[in-house]
Amino acid sequence: MKIQGINPETGAVFEADAGNIDSNFIDSMLKFDLSDQAIKKQIDNLNVSADVKSLLYSFTKATIKIGEAIIKVGRKIIDFICRLVTEHPNATFGLIFGAIVGFLISSIAVLGIVLGPLFAPIAMAFGLISGLSEDVKDKALARKIDEIKASFSSLETK
Repeated sequence: MKIQGINPETGAVFEADAGNIDSNFIDSMLKFDLSDQAIKKQIDNLNVSADVKSLLYSFTKATIKIGEAIIKVGRKIIDFICRLVTEHPNATFGLIFGAIVGFLISSIAVLGIVLGPLFAPIAMAFGLISGLSEDVKDKALARKIDEIKASFSSLETK
Protein backbone atom coordinates (compact mmCIF):
# COMPACT_ATOMS: atom_id res chain seq x y z
CA MET A 1 0.00 0.00 0.00
CA LYS A 2 1.23 3.50 -0.80
CA ILE A 3 2.19 5.87 2.05
CA GLN A 4 2.50 9.60 1.45
CA GLY A 5 3.85 12.31 3.72
CA ILE A 6 4.46 16.00 3.18
CA ASN A 7 7.26 17.92 4.87
CA PRO A 8 5.43 20.78 6.60
CA GLU A 9 8.31 23.22 6.13
CA THR A 10 9.34 22.54 2.53
CA GLY A 11 6.20 21.01 1.07
CA ALA A 12 8.31 18.15 -0.31
CA VAL A 13 6.25 15.02 -0.86
CA PHE A 14 7.58 11.63 0.19
CA GLU A 15 5.99 8.48 -1.18
CA ALA A 16 6.83 4.88 -0.44
CA ASP A 17 5.30 1.46 -0.58
CA ALA A 18 4.59 -0.44 2.62
CA GLY A 19 3.02 -3.65 1.46
CA ASN A 20 2.02 -5.10 4.82
CA ILE A 21 -0.56 -2.49 5.91
CA ASP A 22 -4.03 -3.89 6.42
CA SER A 23 -7.37 -2.39 7.40
CA ASN A 24 -6.91 -3.43 11.06
CA PHE A 25 -3.74 -1.33 11.27
CA ILE A 26 -5.46 1.67 9.69
CA ASP A 27 -8.44 1.28 12.04
CA SER A 28 -6.11 1.14 15.06
CA MET A 29 -4.35 4.32 13.91
CA LEU A 30 -7.69 6.13 13.61
CA LYS A 31 -8.72 5.38 17.22
CA PHE A 32 -7.40 7.34 20.19
CA ASP A 33 -7.44 6.55 23.91
CA LEU A 34 -7.74 10.22 24.87
CA SER A 35 -9.90 13.00 23.47
CA ASP A 36 -8.35 16.02 21.77
CA GLN A 37 -9.40 18.06 24.80
CA ALA A 38 -7.64 15.65 27.20
CA ILE A 39 -4.45 15.85 25.12
CA LYS A 40 -4.64 19.64 25.08
CA LYS A 41 -5.10 19.67 28.86
CA GLN A 42 -2.06 17.42 29.38
CA ILE A 43 0.08 19.62 27.13
CA ASP A 44 -1.22 22.77 28.85
CA ASN A 45 -0.30 21.31 32.24
CA LEU A 46 3.32 20.62 31.27
CA ASN A 47 5.88 22.78 33.06
CA VAL A 48 7.50 23.98 29.83
CA SER A 49 7.55 27.22 27.86
CA ALA A 50 4.73 28.34 25.60
CA ASP A 51 7.04 27.73 22.61
CA VAL A 52 7.45 24.06 23.52
CA LYS A 53 3.70 23.71 24.01
CA SER A 54 3.14 25.29 20.61
CA LEU A 55 5.55 22.80 19.02
CA LEU A 56 3.72 19.92 20.69
CA TYR A 57 0.37 21.20 19.37
CA SER A 58 1.95 21.40 15.90
CA PHE A 59 3.27 17.85 16.31
CA THR A 60 -0.27 16.57 16.99
CA LYS A 61 -1.34 17.91 13.59
CA ALA A 62 1.22 15.88 11.57
CA THR A 63 -0.51 13.49 9.18
CA ILE A 64 0.32 10.86 6.60
CA LYS A 65 -1.86 9.36 3.91
CA ILE A 66 -2.11 5.58 3.66
CA GLY A 67 -4.10 4.61 0.61
CA GLU A 68 -7.15 6.84 0.94
CA ALA A 69 -6.98 7.18 4.75
CA ILE A 70 -5.54 10.27 6.44
CA ILE A 71 -3.73 9.19 9.62
CA LYS A 72 -3.04 11.71 12.38
CA VAL A 73 0.30 10.11 13.16
CA GLY A 74 1.54 12.95 15.38
CA ARG A 75 -1.68 12.82 17.40
CA LYS A 76 -1.41 9.04 17.71
CA ILE A 77 2.15 9.30 19.05
CA ILE A 78 1.14 11.95 21.60
CA ASP A 79 -1.81 9.74 22.59
CA PHE A 80 0.57 6.83 23.27
CA ILE A 81 2.89 9.10 25.24
CA CYS A 82 0.12 10.51 27.41
CA ARG A 83 -1.10 6.98 28.15
CA LEU A 84 2.45 5.97 29.16
CA VAL A 85 2.80 9.03 31.38
CA THR A 86 -0.45 8.05 33.12
CA GLU A 87 0.65 4.43 33.51
CA HIS A 88 4.23 5.37 34.53
CA PRO A 89 3.92 8.63 36.47
CA ASN A 90 7.57 8.63 37.52
CA ALA A 91 8.74 8.76 33.94
CA THR A 92 9.15 12.20 32.47
CA PHE A 93 7.18 13.22 29.42
CA GLY A 94 10.36 14.27 27.65
CA LEU A 95 12.10 10.96 28.20
CA ILE A 96 9.18 8.98 26.84
CA PHE A 97 8.64 11.39 23.97
CA GLY A 98 12.30 11.26 22.96
CA ALA A 99 12.46 7.47 23.19
CA ILE A 100 9.39 6.82 21.06
CA VAL A 101 9.65 9.57 18.49
CA GLY A 102 13.41 9.26 18.17
CA PHE A 103 13.11 5.58 17.37
CA LEU A 104 10.20 6.05 14.97
CA ILE A 105 11.88 8.84 13.09
CA SER A 106 15.12 6.93 12.80
CA SER A 107 13.49 3.73 11.57
CA ILE A 108 10.53 4.70 9.40
CA ALA A 109 11.31 6.93 6.43
CA VAL A 110 7.87 8.47 5.91
CA LEU A 111 7.68 9.62 9.53
CA GLY A 112 11.12 11.21 9.27
CA ILE A 113 9.96 13.37 6.37
CA VAL A 114 6.73 14.45 8.07
CA LEU A 115 7.86 14.79 11.69
CA GLY A 116 11.59 15.52 11.40
CA PRO A 117 11.25 19.31 11.09
CA LEU A 118 8.99 19.40 14.16
CA PHE A 119 10.97 16.90 16.21
CA ALA A 120 14.38 18.62 16.29
CA PRO A 121 13.25 21.75 18.19
CA ILE A 122 11.14 19.71 20.57
CA ALA A 123 13.99 17.30 21.29
CA MET A 124 16.37 20.19 21.97
CA ALA A 125 13.88 21.82 24.35
CA PHE A 126 13.27 18.61 26.26
CA GLY A 127 16.99 17.84 26.24
CA LEU A 128 17.62 21.06 28.15
CA ILE A 129 15.01 20.37 30.81
CA SER A 130 15.19 16.58 31.04
CA GLY A 131 17.85 14.63 32.86
CA LEU A 132 18.44 10.97 33.35
CA SER A 133 15.64 9.33 35.23
CA GLU A 134 15.45 6.21 37.30
CA ASP A 135 12.54 5.20 35.12
CA VAL A 136 14.98 4.27 32.35
CA LYS A 137 15.63 1.19 34.46
CA ASP A 138 11.91 0.40 34.59
CA LYS A 139 11.44 -2.80 32.57
CA ALA A 140 7.67 -2.34 32.33
CA LEU A 141 8.23 1.02 30.65
CA ALA A 142 10.75 -0.51 28.23
CA ARG A 143 8.26 -3.24 27.32
CA LYS A 144 5.52 -0.64 26.74
CA ILE A 145 7.82 1.39 24.45
CA ASP A 146 8.61 -1.80 22.49
CA GLU A 147 4.86 -2.48 22.21
CA ILE A 148 4.26 1.02 20.82
CA LYS A 149 7.17 0.62 18.41
CA ALA A 150 5.66 -2.66 17.18
CA SER A 151 2.29 -0.98 16.60
CA PHE A 152 3.96 1.34 14.06
CA SER A 153 5.99 -1.40 12.36
CA SER A 154 3.49 -1.67 9.50
CA LEU A 155 4.68 1.76 8.31
CA GLU A 156 8.15 0.44 7.46
CA THR A 157 8.76 0.96 3.77
CA LYS A 158 10.41 -1.36 1.30
